Amino acid sequence: MGRGADPFEEFESSCMRALEGALRAKVPEAEGLKASLETPPDPKFGDLAYPCFEAARRLKVNPRELAEAIAGEARRLAGPPILEVRAEGPGYVNFIADHFDLARRMFEAVVEDPDGYGVVGGCSGTVIVEHTSGNPVHPLTAGTGRNAFIGDALARLLRARGYDVEAHFYVDDVGFQVALAAYAYSKVRGKVEARGKPDHFVGLIYSIANALMEVQRLKREAQGEGEEAVRARSKLAEWASVLNELRQRDEELFNLLVEELRDVDLRGEALKLARDYEEGKPSAVKLVRELCGMAVEGFKQTLERANVHFDSWDWESELTVWSGAVEEVLDRLRSTPFVVEEQGALVFKVDDAAKALNVKPHLGVREDHEIPELTLTRADGTTLYTTRDIAYALWKLRRADKVINVIGAEQSLAQLQLKVALYLLGVRDAASRYVHYAYELVQLPGQRMSSRRGRYVALDQVMDEAVRRVYEEVDRRWPRLPEEEKWRVAERLGVGAVRYALISVSPSKPMVFEWDKVVNFERNSLPFINYAYVRSLGILRKAGFKPEVPDASKLTHPRERDLVMRLCRFPRTVRQAADELRPELLAGYLNDLSVAFNSYYEEVDVIHEADEEVRRARLALVDAVRVVLGNGMRLLGIEPVELM
Repeated sequence: MGRGADPFEEFESSCMRALEGALRAKVPEAEGLKASLETPPDPKFGDLAYPCFEAARRLKVNPRELAEAIAGEARRLAGPPILEVRAEGPGYVNFIADHFDLARRMFEAVVEDPDGYGVVGGCSGTVIVEHTSGNPVHPLTAGTGRNAFIGDALARLLRARGYDVEAHFYVDDVGFQVALAAYAYSKVRGKVEARGKPDHFVGLIYSIANALMEVQRLKREAQGEGEEAVRARSKLAEWASVLNELRQRDEELFNLLVEELRDVDLRGEALKLARDYEEGKPSAVKLVRELCGMAVEGFKQTLERANVHFDSWDWESELTVWSGAVEEVLDRLRSTPFVVEEQGALVFKVDDAAKALNVKPHLGVREDHEIPELTLTRADGTTLYTTRDIAYALWKLRRADKVINVIGAEQSLAQLQLKVALYLLGVRDAASRYVHYAYELVQLPGQRMSSRRGRYVALDQVMDEAVRRVYEEVDRRWPRLPEEEKWRVAERLGVGAVRYALISVSPSKPMVFEWDKVVNFERNSLPFINYAYVRSLGILRKAGFKPEVPDASKLTHPRERDLVMRLCRFPRTVRQAADELRPELLAGYLNDLSVAFNSYYEEVDVIHEADEEVRRARLALVDAVRVVLGNGMRLLGIEPVELM
């Protein structure tokens, strides 16, 4: 067995063979009926079940009577590791596994290749997972952290399935925001020392420059007595408060920027710099690249700490603008009847194209839903982000069989418009090959978030706070640990706790970041799971355990059957999490396994068991828990702590 072993899959395959044979024998008139198995809500109803209701409806027979006929035939056809087949309830055929047989298979796999248990390959092809891609005008935030941790977990899971995976970070160095930050930076470069991490320094410069630009605009609009002027004066008070907050963060930098930018048309200068950068003018390239380089260096420091790694850093300017890729895309789109010029701007009639190409059904869009048009270029000729993203999408699709983009749900419209453009450009399988993996925002209670106002919670800050909180708990629980070891444990557990929390909630749901849940040694958190892992290690060390395949028939306690079935489902869970792109399934599995193991530990004596054969079997079961918890955490990008 070893790598690729999947005991529960072997049980399920045996059940399917018996079920299909029984259906052919007992229900030949229901030809074409799909045989499918489901997991009962309670293990007392079996390990897998076949509901007979659809077949009974077609045949116009009683579901219970049909279940009894199918169960009888399936029982005759059943082989290992099926223990029993029963007809139960109003019309179910329930399959019960021989957990002794499954335990033996699982122990063999764990002993032969402990690191490989759960690594269920079988897939091939190349996949690009583009994720994180934080805007280089402020640090990576808690929200970007959710992107990074989900994206990294997806890449790890897909590699475990056998895909050749590359993780890409898209450096968005083109556009107004970067140009504004770069222009402001040029006025203070060499005049003030950059304190702290470079990305935090860049973020503060951008926020101050943006606030000053807004004040400039509002002062112009506040002239006069009209309704617009009244609104502008009200907004001015809000931005004055923002400026005061920013001054308190670095008074020297703030005062210098205010002095240098006092009489400057910030918007005009930023637009000019953005145009010069797109055109590749050397002075603009040097300035913008210097600023973005500082931000990216800060990103890399954060991501290294977070155990998030990339195979490629893709610069937007190089791949889409200076390469001529955007111009090529625009030329091809202009040649279609769906791109028109309006007041100097180039506009893509997305809905007309989607209807003409008949792609709405492929994209999951109702026929009566109108997709808004997309502006491709401004009147001054500069491109917009989504336009450049079309060129980047084509670049990625040329290099991979599938592209997965982990991008916030708020970008769903832009991603939909982009896919229609891909269809128009000849990518006929865009819906299946180009995946927008949407995730919802992270909510931090009590925090007002706005990167333009400098109001954000950096991922660095979140990890720092997690480490501090974990350290306090470690210090309380294990006071005799050396101080250096306490901090080492706190660092790994704290960062892992943030990662687990941001992965464990389905990406389709907003994630409310609450510290009493994130750092919790008692339930559903990384510290809780890691504690179960350490508990298993402690038992094994105390017993002097040596890996072996024991007599699995000694595992007769109900808790042991429960643990065996959970451990055998681990490869299946990894496969499902990878195939469905749902890393939260693995996170939930690890929590449930930890709960089950803790209950077993409290109820069943392992080390002091008098019967040596029973003791050896129980120790092997504990070792399997250790292996699965460790492998599962690593698949999520979390390196478990072994000493606490």
